[in-house]
Amino acid sequence: MNQFSIAIADDDATAREILNHYIELVPDFRIIGEALNGTELIPLVLTKKPDIIIVDIDMPGLNGLDAVKSLKELFPSLAVIFTTGHTEFAVDAFDISATDYVIKPIDTTRFFKALEKAKKLVQMQKDVSTMTNDSKKTLTVRTMNAHLYLPVDDILFVEKEGRKTVIYTGYDRFETNESLQELEVRLQPVFFKTHRSFLVNLEKIIKIEVMGESYIAHFSNFNKTAHISKLKIQEVQNYFKQILQDDETP
Repeated sequence: MNQFSIAIADDDATAREILNHYIELVPDFRIIGEALNGTELIPLVLTKKPDIIIVDIDMPGLNGLDAVKSLKELFPSLAVIFTTGHTEFAVDAFDISATDYVIKPIDTTRFFKALEKAKKLVQMQKDVSTMTNDSKKTLTVRTMNAHLYLPVDDILFVEKEGRKTVIYTGYDRFETNESLQELEVRLQPVFFKTHRSFLVNLEKIIKIEVMGESYIAHFSNFNKTAHISKLKIQEVQNYFKQILQDDETP
């Protein structure tokens, strides 16, 4: 049986003990390390390379959110389950592509659902890594009554609209019940989560415009735009800076 490795970061010993107990009840998972704060979590992930990390947000020193932001730059596909006693961090958590967000005190049923969600995403990523380069050029998507086979290069961006996910190409829109996070795993590395509701093909952006507190991405010969949050704009700009540097390198 394939097991999914987990690292835990929480400054409270009782919380870590509870998580250990819950995880031991599920044979698909194994704990490979623990950290007391974000500072300890980063080298733990770098050395042990867990499939999933379970991270408390409010920790002394480097908190969980900041630690995960740093780790996501190195491991964009890392599955993250945040645990916290505070609901106000939910938006920030999902802005950095958290897999799930579980409120303390932890309900076992809710926690097991979060583990299964993370397991599904990790397995999908492993499946993608075994695909050939040719197969990566086409995205297979489930709709209500069919399977679509979309050339990845045709996709401009993906948007979460209510309970549905909409894939926009230059010539049509396609609705699916697959989550934005599932598609993010399958469309890396060119596609980037610029906002909690948008996954954008950075190669297709022709202009970025400031719009109040956020930014708008424009595409060639296409009226609909995509949003870029102020938390993500620096990473998007760094992408284009790197492209320019590569072009200038002899």
